[in-house]
Amino acid sequence: MTSPSHSRKTFAIWFWVYGMILLIATHAPAKDVQFLARAVDYGLLDPDKLLHLAAYGVLGLLAGLAYGDRWRKPSSGAVWLFTLLAAWGILDELTQPLFGRLADVSDLICDILGNGIGLAAGIFASRWLSRPGLP
Repeated sequence: MTSPSHSRKTFAIWFWVYGMILLIATHAPAKDVQFLARAVDYGLLDPDKLLHLAAYGVLGLLAGLAYGDRWRKPSSGAVWLFTLLAAWGILDELTQPLFGRLADVSDLICDILGNGIGLAAGIFASRWLSRPGLP
């Protein structure tokens, strides 16, 4: 049986590992990551935007699982985490031109939406996993 604090530490490690991988992937030269956009072209939405939504959704999910229950008031924790994750997305987009990538407001919007969706799911899951009586 895994203790809740051990699970949070594990999720925190995964959050930072995934965050660093995401940072590297979003700053890699565009030609090196174009295959990802073509792999998810379902015609529903620009594949690049789906990738941003999904990638930052996972980041938000991991943040919620790792840090979502660290505040007494759940709403204050969600606001702080969302603000920090939004800042992460903003900095990510602003620094991409330094690496030959294009900063795009629509990418940022998808980053922030993904963060919000993932964060909400992560906080909900964190609270559900830490409830009393869970085996």
